[in-house]
Amino acid sequence: MVDFAIDLGPAAVRFIRLYGPLALLIFTFLETSMLFPFFPSEVVVPAAAALLIVDPLSFVVFVTAATVGGTVGAYVPYYAFRGPGSRGLGRLRERINVSEEAAERGRRWFRRWGQSSVFWGRFLPALRSVVSIPAGLAGMPAARFGVYTAAGTLLFYAAVGAVVYYGRQRSLFAAAGSVAADRPVLTAAVAAVALLTGFLIVTRSRRRERTT
Repeated sequence: MVDFAIDLGPAAVRFIRLYGPLALLIFTFLETSMLFPFFPSEVVVPAAAALLIVDPLSFVVFVTAATVGGTVGAYVPYYAFRGPGSRGLGRLRERINVSEEAAERGRRWFRRWGQSSVFWGRFLPALRSVVSIPAGLAGMPAARFGVYTAAGTLLFYAAVGAVVYYGRQRSLFAAAGSVAADRPVLTAAVAAVALLTGFLIVTRSRRRERTT
């Protein structure tokens, strides 16, 4: 299966080269729907960003296409595992190719972090797709699921696109150093927010461990 995924990587990049943002939308839909989950997104998405992003407008198009595809695709496993009769998608459960190990990883993540894991999980390759399964099983409200998914997906692809685009313009480390030197207050604020977020996550995790 690994070799199959590697072989599909160049094919997916060629498809994106030919059909542009539409191909990217289809790719992200297939990835998050898990109907055809063999594309190596860690290879395809940065390559797609390098091909499609040439200016701020193309950056917006890239992020929009990826977000729409990723969000709509996430609803497939969400409804498939939500229960019988959920918009007729329950029958797709057998067609979703996901290992029990990956599904269990998503369940543990959801049990530990709750509904917010739908947002944070979109940043992690191992959870970006499978976190939709426990959300459906838990009966998470569809509107909230969509908002969390769209927000996390948008930020993830915006980050990937920005790193590729600005990294291509000049060294990423040089750019980061320049920003830190020119805007020390902003840099300090970002660092403080990152530290505070990490502290809150660790604190919440310890509280959950104590109560379980």
